[in-house]
Amino acid sequence: MITDNDLDIFFSDDFTQDATYTPQGGQASTIKIIFDNAFKVIDISTGIESALPAATCKTSDVASVKHNDTLVINSITYYVSGIQQDGTGITILILSKDMV
Repeated sequence: MITDNDLDIFFSDDFTQDATYTPQGGQASTIKIIFDNAFKVIDISTGIESALPAATCKTSDVASVKHNDTLVINSITYYVSGIQQDGTGITILILSKDMV
């Protein structure tokens, strides 16, 4: 079984940055994330492209995450629009600059 201690190597200062996570109606906390703001093709037939920001984090840091909770990364507020838990202790939060 994978524990938080096993994941610490991936969430060291060498690979992560700090983000402020705030659940709706809850207290803000600083968590370590791996931030990805890659530019992606949305529709290859029309050539529509867009950024798709996402934050990879320990599931234990966002155990009760819900849509529209916020993450502040580099002074930009993002809203959680998707939650992808992989069952190994890692969660990918799909982010949007707009509430969903």
